[in-house]
Amino acid sequence: TQGRLHISPPLFAAREHRARGLANRHPGRVFAGLAPERSLPRPAASLARPASRKSTLLCGRAAMTVLLVLVACVVSVLGAPPQDEECLPADAVVRSTRFPGAPLEPACVRRVRFTDHPGAVGRVTGFQSEPGGADLNITAGDAVVRLTVVADGILRIRLAPQGKFSDPTDGEIVELPDLPVQGTFSQDALHFEFVAGGMLVKGSISPLLLSLWRSDGTQVWQELEPMAWNETSTWQTLSSAATERVYGCGMQNGYFDHTGRDVSISEGGGWDAGGRANPVPFFMSSTGYGMLRNTFSPGRYMFRQHRMLIHDDHGLDAFYFVASDMKAVLGLYTSITGGPVLPPIWGLWLGDSDCYNNQRHNFSTSYALEIARNYSVHDMPRGWMLVNDGYGCGYTSREELQRTEDGMAANGLRMGLWTSTGLANASWEIGSAGSRAIKTDVAWVGSGYRFGLQAVKLAANLMQNNSNSRPYTWTVCGWAGTHKYAVVWTGDNTGGWEFIRMQIPTVIGSGLSALAHASGDVDGIFGGSPETYVRDLQWKTFLTASMTMSGWAPRDKQPWTFGEPYTSYNRQALRLKARLTPYLYTLSYEAHVTGVPPVRAVPLEFPNEPWVGVNTSFSFMYQFMSGPFFLVAPVFRNESMRSGIALPAGEWIDYSSGERLEGPKVVDDYPAPLDLLPVFVRAGAIVPMWPLMDFVGQRPVDELTLDIFPSSAAAGGSQFTLREDDGLTRDYASGQVASQTFTVIVSLAGRVSLEIGGSIGAYQGKPSGRSYILQVHAASPATAVRLAGAPSPLPRRSCEALEATAFAQGWATGCGTAGRHGSLVYIKTGHISADSSASVDIELADGGLPSHALESSLPADDDARSFASLVV
Repeated sequence: TQGRLHISPPLFAAREHRARGLANRHPGRVFAGLAPERSLPRPAASLARPASRKSTLLCGRAAMTVLLVLVACVVSVLGAPPQDEECLPADAVVRSTRFPGAPLEPACVRRVRFTDHPGAVGRVTGFQSEPGGADLNITAGDAVVRLTVVADGILRIRLAPQGKFSDPTDGEIVELPDLPVQGTFSQDALHFEFVAGGMLVKGSISPLLLSLWRSDGTQVWQELEPMAWNETSTWQTLSSAATERVYGCGMQNGYFDHTGRDVSISEGGGWDAGGRANPVPFFMSSTGYGMLRNTFSPGRYMFRQHRMLIHDDHGLDAFYFVASDMKAVLGLYTSITGGPVLPPIWGLWLGDSDCYNNQRHNFSTSYALEIARNYSVHDMPRGWMLVNDGYGCGYTSREELQRTEDGMAANGLRMGLWTSTGLANASWEIGSAGSRAIKTDVAWVGSGYRFGLQAVKLAANLMQNNSNSRPYTWTVCGWAGTHKYAVVWTGDNTGGWEFIRMQIPTVIGSGLSALAHASGDVDGIFGGSPETYVRDLQWKTFLTASMTMSGWAPRDKQPWTFGEPYTSYNRQALRLKARLTPYLYTLSYEAHVTGVPPVRAVPLEFPNEPWVGVNTSFSFMYQFMSGPFFLVAPVFRNESMRSGIALPAGEWIDYSSGERLEGPKVVDDYPAPLDLLPVFVRAGAIVPMWPLMDFVGQRPVDELTLDIFPSSAAAGGSQFTLREDDGLTRDYASGQVASQTFTVIVSLAGRVSLEIGGSIGAYQGKPSGRSYILQVHAASPATAVRLAGAPSPLPRRSCEALEATAFAQGWATGCGTAGRHGSLVYIKTGHISADSSASVDIELADGGLPSHALESSLPADDDARSFASLVV
């Protein structure tokens, strides 16, 4: 009933390998509703039958007014509202939910009936607005439409068919400002206007049709028919622009661009492409506006020639966000729904999960320590482990769980727990056993909607009430507001090339609904192969969330399982991920404050790029920006070449070879052997990197590398502001955060100048100072390096001398394995106090810089071609 649907558990498909996996993990156990040797049916593509294009529901009622007949005819063109009952096609196989003991999904879904009197908003019969008032109430017979400008750029539209308003979510999704914006109302015989918050709402009197405008006179949208309702649903129909693209709708597996699609805003559909692991009733337009339906009821959005927005509510409560671009829309959306969760810094590193209290592991939770030690043996960076991830698993005893946590800490890991039944023991598990991560699985949160949101909020509150740690929760079946509390993942997938292909647009699209931290199990939980494991882990290096899950496939899913050379390839990826921690953490902090996700769709980061001659429907689905600097193009086929990589305008540097390319350009036939992920760096990039370590806290961060990619042409300054805090507690919420800005300027005189700003702000454990290693990927060789204030240039030294001495000053070229970096300039500044600034000038050869793109002469060995940084 949370979703107004007469269904039992969520609409997820079980697979034969799931049943077999259960038997493998828990030998001898019997799971109700799942026969290990029975082949379970594949899910149908969609639960909902395509809606009829003929509106018999409205047009067939003789007692309706002429207005409603006209409305019905418009509906027959634009798309019919949902019927009382939607069924699978007659030849479809009834699906089973994916967890043990769950009943079969119903073949038909029946909606709750709210009324026996369908209708639509008709002629305006009255207005109610105090002078300078914040609300405008518009009466149309029994129905009332209320307009409220919540804040600048945020318009709330509510419809009460019977004239009585209520909050359909009881304030659980939206937190409103104390005072709305005061508006100005005017009317004549045929029209009215309501102006506030940089927006203008225009309306016609007969019938009531609204249109939304910006203050500069450009139209955002107009209603093509009056808001209407039937026995089970309420909908709004809007115009669209010819070139408009539509994004959002939460985690829609396999998709991120919904232009021309009908999108189900409901939990279910399986875990593969087309499934809705974490739907969100929010969409965003490339024209710079978005909409949130404030509801816990499922819906359906038709993004075809026009926009038809349907939810199973009797009434409507919609927030519209109007801004300059999509990043600003996300800022407005999260200003009332909350910023995305800021993970603990170890949560950015690889997680590991399995059940250990079973026959396979001698019914011993502490067996997990063998896996923890193997991460050390194989020299694999790691972050955290779930030690009871499996239905019916639990942990051996409280004493054993405490011993396990002690051993985890000794191996640099945080311990977490999985749940399919609730959090009844979480206070003890967090407060006494030291659990610091929670995974809420579908058997508990599967009903989604209101319950799914309340579950992750409960998990967050329990972590806050029983420790000083910040919450870290992974979940499925999320909804609007889930982003405030949890990481979301794609569900139980089968490792393989199709899995990688499906996940790339899934993760990209999740961020466009403020689900800023989204991922899927590395190489799935079923199936998989050495090659797909490597490829999947590679691109997830540039995500803020990644986890492996063992026990369901023939082989476990740790990164050393397949042996060499795959173990080395996976170590390489994890080392880069570890070194990128300050960059990824800064992106996470920015997401928390602004709503802009770390993984950014290309049109989000480059909204004004014309893309002439580019197959954007392909390129944009399978590449993304990791923050402002890295363009990542995952390899999702069993191939050693990658094509269709679209580089935006400007200069780009191949991260593996150092080659400089000028965009806009489509890169085809890019050589991508298994150990190489195609990554391109935006010229001007300044990437902060930690020293290499195997876990957070292994060594102090008193040395910071800045990986710098200056333009080959004279250019204005580029900047990156690093955000740092203790990474563990909630002290950041009270302002215990430090900011440090780095600036690079390339001049016509043949000089690259770096300004290292002082660190502003304080937090527990902040270093009093640090040394800096500058890796400057210059287009020309360096001739001299000067540190501002020093009496003479820094001495040129050998690479060995610089690397052997802590805090030594000097510079060198050709450092790294086999001197692979060529014209890379390697500089050590020596110790600089935290609150001090410093400037470094690098003189380049030839007395100047070319104005065109250059090819670097950097040689490449295996390590360099993989990640082109001093990872090892």
